[in-house]
Amino acid sequence: MSEQTHQKYPPSVQHGIPRLSPAQKGWKSVAIGKLVTEVVRPVEMGDDEIYTLVTAKRSRGGIVKREDLKGREIAVKNQFYIQAGDFIISKRQIVHGACGFVPKELDGAIVSNEYLALNFTDKVIPQFWEFLTHTIYFQQVCFHSSIGVHVEKMLFKVPRWYQWTVNIPTLKEQEKIASFLGAIDTRLTQLRRKHELLQTYKRGVMQKIFSQQIRFKGDRGKPFPNWNSGPFYDCLNEIVDFRGRTPVKLGMEWGGGNILSLSANNVKNGYIDFQAECNLASEELHEKWMSGIDVRKDDIIFTMEAPLGNATLIPDSQKYILSQRVVLFKTSKNINNRFLLQLIWSPFFQESLKSLSTGTTAKGINQKSLKKININYPTIEEQEKISDFLLAIDKKIEAISQQINLTEQFKKGLLQKMFV
Repeated sequence: MSEQTHQKYPPSVQHGIPRLSPAQKGWKSVAIGKLVTEVVRPVEMGDDEIYTLVTAKRSRGGIVKREDLKGREIAVKNQFYIQAGDFIISKRQIVHGACGFVPKELDGAIVSNEYLALNFTDKVIPQFWEFLTHTIYFQQVCFHSSIGVHVEKMLFKVPRWYQWTVNIPTLKEQEKIASFLGAIDTRLTQLRRKHELLQTYKRGVMQKIFSQQIRFKGDRGKPFPNWNSGPFYDCLNEIVDFRGRTPVKLGMEWGGGNILSLSANNVKNGYIDFQAECNLASEELHEKWMSGIDVRKDDIIFTMEAPLGNATLIPDSQKYILSQRVVLFKTSKNINNRFLLQLIWSPFFQESLKSLSTGTTAKGINQKSLKKININYPTIEEQEKISDFLLAIDKKIEAISQQINLTEQFKKGLLQKMFV
């Protein structure tokens, strides 16, 4: 396939050519077929008996319950029992990493012959195998053991997969490696839990702040005046809508420079995702596209559709092109940019967007509907207190996010060095 075709694969697919380094000292290169054994436990299905069906989530997300059905409700009668500790592969989704171990709570569930159930020989321990499945090499091997024209319809060829080899150490070293990597996973679980708790805490605090259950006071302890109420639009000096703009309409095309084009895919709540795909533009295209538009640091970028309601601040003073499902908010003198950003993120505002949005698959909102949203807001002084308080929480959340990212990268690097 061409590189252009490869770029169309979703992130869950690793399509590169698998390359296995020579086994290091004390390790052996062993065919996958020598490490696993297929498990087949046919189900004699009863019409009135209730069965638990499962599914394998993509990107090695694990084996989870799908639904409970009576035998008569299950169209495919060729089913097999699975047990806790089995390793399950979805033959039609393994290119997306749909595999995992059966947890205790799903012991006795059933799967069709679209799934492969495996146990392990005495050459490998399950804990070591689990980490092996998270390597890019393993994912590439699964892709190249599948056939099909379309990535969503590729079929896993098990005999071909069995012929690929992996590097494994002695059982004793497998146990040590699994223990070490397990400790990293425990740390990641703790960090993710802390991240989740902080996000939940912030949502609760925001709910109370914007419903005025929590009020701030001035530096000398003097209460601030009552909040004002009015249309969201009254907080804005200007809205610039970039939706539908394309270089073609300007008689130009992308490329020829290094000015970034930011679309809705780049706008996250609180930051610009520069890892998402960005088109590059020339100075000439920028001048035509952004003609008469003064984009400044801390102006608000807002997504009106797909995804709806994400918002962040322009991060710096460099030049950008704003495009594809993005609008620019310039606030009035009565509104602090950072306060308005927090208000946009608030549960109240997000629920208002959802209730006014239209569309079936890609929900969106137009400026006419946006005018229907009324908000409450305090004086500039209290706005600054609120935004400073919430920003401090954001910084804690971001610090934990960075710890998670660094730990994940550390683990990923170890996996690549150890297993390939």
